[in-house]
Amino acid sequence: MGLVLEWDPPQSTMYKPFTYTAEKKGWDKYEPVCLSSSSLSCDFTDSVSIFGTYQLRVRAELHGETSDWVKTKELTVDLITEISAPQVELRSRKGQIEVDITDPPMKKRNLRDVFSNISYLIRFWKKDETKKEELITEQDRVMLPRLEPLVNYCVEVEILYLKNKSSQSSNITCLTNTPSNEVESWLIAVVLLVSFLVVLVAVVLIFLAVWYGYKGFRIMFPDADLPEDLKKFLSQRSQSSILQAMQESTLMKEHFCELRILHKEPNSSQDNQWIEGPIGIQTHKNECCIGANVKQNNEEKSEMIIITTEQKPLLAEIRL
Repeated sequence: MGLVLEWDPPQSTMYKPFTYTAEKKGWDKYEPVCLSSSSLSCDFTDSVSIFGTYQLRVRAELHGETSDWVKTKELTVDLITEISAPQVELRSRKGQIEVDITDPPMKKRNLRDVFSNISYLIRFWKKDETKKEELITEQDRVMLPRLEPLVNYCVEVEILYLKNKSSQSSNITCLTNTPSNEVESWLIAVVLLVSFLVVLVAVVLIFLAVWYGYKGFRIMFPDADLPEDLKKFLSQRSQSSILQAMQESTLMKEHFCELRILHKEPNSSQDNQWIEGPIGIQTHKNECCIGANVKQNNEEKSEMIIITTEQKPLLAEIRL
């Protein structure tokens, strides 16, 4: 920021060696800033305040003679200040272009110290097209939105300050955008949907496996005991007919009946004396002997065996 007063020499005497004196007026009186200078300008920067209001005047001098004072209107420094163009640097990474803005240098203080509310107007467009997009931001480092990869973009920047003032436009800077490494949004949505379906199916399968496993365990190992009749029925059903027949055949028992034989021998004292002795006779199954008597006659010398069963009488004769 600076305050410089410029003027033109008198038109009728352009080639004469004039000198010039310039003064400023602050509150009440004028103060000389440039005395008897041959230059056609005077720099008031070091003698004025940034937010001050001043009136300037200048006169020409030649061989001890002076012209009348030429005065300016009252000037407010911050309102008449014109800001030069900012510097712009572009960088591209991952399919985006970053704009780095540097404020122009000022003679007194920094730009943001003088103007607290400043913003940047960024214009960008494809190099071969005339349509421009605009972006207003208060940041001096910005990522341009909605750019296509591998496309050459051009950028220019202006500084906006006060209410309706702007700086000079920066030089047009162009840069080719880099390829983008970002995944398309639709692809992300598809991956998320497939992952959700896989997890859902896995959860359902695990639930079914646990449920049927639990049901099978409860069937094989029930909490309540089965009734005895049902247990007996199941055990009988589990045995085959052949195995059952084999078991029954091994359990067959042989039945014997006791047979008593009475043998009569001649005796001098007793002619009819009977001798009794046991004889075992094997019978078939389901036959039971109730009684048998055997008598021997001396004359006939024969024995008669009578066997009685539950079903019918059995007569056996033994001859000696």
